[in-house]
Amino acid sequence: MRKISILLILSLAVVLFSSDNCFTQESVEHFKKLLESQGFTVQEGSLYLFNPADLFGNYILPSCFCNNADSPYAVYLIPEGPGQMTPNKYPWTYKLKENEAIIYLGWTPPPMVYFSYQTFVAGRFYNDAFHRIFGNLGDTINICTINTGESIEEDTEGTSFNAPTIIISTPDRNTDAILRAEIARAGFDVGIVNTEVLPSALLRLGLEHDDDELTFLFRTAFFENEADREFYTSDPPLVGYKEILVKPPYQSNFRGWVFRVTPPEDLKSDPFPIPPLRVRATGDTSELELAKTMDRLREAILKEYESLQFSELKSYRWFEESYHGIQTITDVFGETRDTVYFRTDTFELSESGEDFVIVYGPIHSLTGKSIYSSFILYTGDIVKDLLPLQSRIMLGFLSVNSQMSEESKLGLKGSAKRFLPDDPNADLFYVWKIAKANPDNEDYCAVVPESNYERITYNELFVAFRAYIDPKLAVSAAYEEILMDKVIYFSQEK
Repeated sequence: MRKISILLILSLAVVLFSSDNCFTQESVEHFKKLLESQGFTVQEGSLYLFNPADLFGNYILPSCFCNNADSPYAVYLIPEGPGQMTPNKYPWTYKLKENEAIIYLGWTPPPMVYFSYQTFVAGRFYNDAFHRIFGNLGDTINICTINTGESIEEDTEGTSFNAPTIIISTPDRNTDAILRAEIARAGFDVGIVNTEVLPSALLRLGLEHDDDELTFLFRTAFFENEADREFYTSDPPLVGYKEILVKPPYQSNFRGWVFRVTPPEDLKSDPFPIPPLRVRATGDTSELELAKTMDRLREAILKEYESLQFSELKSYRWFEESYHGIQTITDVFGETRDTVYFRTDTFELSESGEDFVIVYGPIHSLTGKSIYSSFILYTGDIVKDLLPLQSRIMLGFLSVNSQMSEESKLGLKGSAKRFLPDDPNADLFYVWKIAKANPDNEDYCAVVPESNYERITYNELFVAFRAYIDPKLAVSAAYEEILMDKVIYFSQEK
């Protein structure tokens, strides 16, 4: 009977299809009622701003999870499923049955360099304990791949910004088919639908205590307009001091509507196969041809500071791949396949500013290997109030990136010319200093700021590097195609 019903819905959807993408409270409520008429339980959630520093600083989270300082995040706040007896660990983590779905109906952000949507395994119960994994479930729906309608703003007409979109996150083909049919019956264009397949073969789905908890991240980076950034990141606080302020029932906001959709019990489960992953490599190794320039830049830096002691910090690949992390119960800190990740060994800086680090390397967006690149300073200090539990702050709090203009002297561009004045490749490289003081007001010097939270300290530091999306692909470049950024620590003579 359920199969006949699905076929009937699909047939009606074809007949009643309309390409109207005008999301309103009334049209979305109509869509919700259509689902409920098919026996679905529909519960409202929210897509809400998520600030790791604020959540950690207010004693809600045990870590900042290696956040990207350039990336304001939003998360789904999802109510518990029907009949769920075990509470979720946080409002932004949730359990999901094998044929449930989370659906988002809303608009993409205003103009920016990068955005993406993606579900993660927040954690798994193993040997009677909850282990954080924070592993992605495949490729993102990102700025290069998302299906949208026409932008609703005149100044972004013809782009994928400010554009209506629908995202279905589900492990199940039957659920996806019914949702798509009801989307069409509601008068929305199925051409704007994006299905994010949750790979049930890798997940422990269900609502029981030992089943996986999931989470969802909406990443943004580098708003074109500062007013847009301020508006888009202006949600009321999610948390206060040791308290979560936003509680169910959740509500829609300017980003759109989020629903947890639970099918009737007689809907047979039909799990999706695991989708193929996007291929990272293009075979283009042209950035590696700049290795000799990188060597000359290193020599010029050492010459500039030849009166000082120095040590070169090792740069290395930061995270394990998420599918490996899921299998080995390893924390991969929300890594995405849209970027490569490198980091250095740790170091400490004195308050005087007499010791410092020099960060240098290629500007990957100018060499053609990314749409933007950055280095970010992190604190890896132990979280003392959680001892003997070993947790580290892992907050990215200072970023220098490829998006700032050369004239501003606030970004990567133009900062290597003083070291390579006659080198034609100098424009493709950067050199920055990091210290705890800058008494001479040097250009291209980042100063470690004062902490805004008593819980956040800046003692054990390291630098990490990202290069988002190879412009020839819809995913990052391969690691072996990247010329690695490096760091040198300098101190006074002993």
